[in-house]
Amino acid sequence: MNLAVVYVTVGTTKFDALTTIMVSDTVLEVLKKRQCQKLVLQQGNSLPVELARIQEIEKKYGIKLEQYSFRPNLSDIREADLIIGHAGAGTCLDILENGKAGLIVVNDELMDNHQMELAQQLADEQYLYYCRVNQVPSKLSSLDFNALKPYERGTENMRKFVSSLAELMC
Repeated sequence: MNLAVVYVTVGTTKFDALTTIMVSDTVLEVLKKRQCQKLVLQQGNSLPVELARIQEIEKKYGIKLEQYSFRPNLSDIREADLIIGHAGAGTCLDILENGKAGLIVVNDELMDNHQMELAQQLADEQYLYYCRVNQVPSKLSSLDFNALKPYERGTENMRKFVSSLAELMC
């Protein structure tokens, strides 16, 4: 699967580890091999990528980097071939409901981390993949995003999702 447009989202959180690894040479090499042309980075409260680095990425890898803190992201989601995001329930649901391939990155720095449980459940059902930050480069290079099952929108699936989410939160 070619990944012409990759959308990365951290939601409203601060997840510097994810935004930093996404603009690392290791990840950018993998994205270039997977024919990425555009990387959209919604950095939330994380630090933005410096202009010099953005220019370097475009020159060295041929990948256009667009970044922003917050804005409505439905068009970014729809345009993306792959969504990489924190394991928040909203991000997971956005990936599923829009029929996108997803790689969920668990933020191990959170105190009461239900993200791992949610990510594992969705991965077990083959709707998306998950990993930790340090695994992003290897997962991006090795995963077959075409092997993911499409999420069937409907009452039963939504009930299962909400029920699983409720169990995790209790």
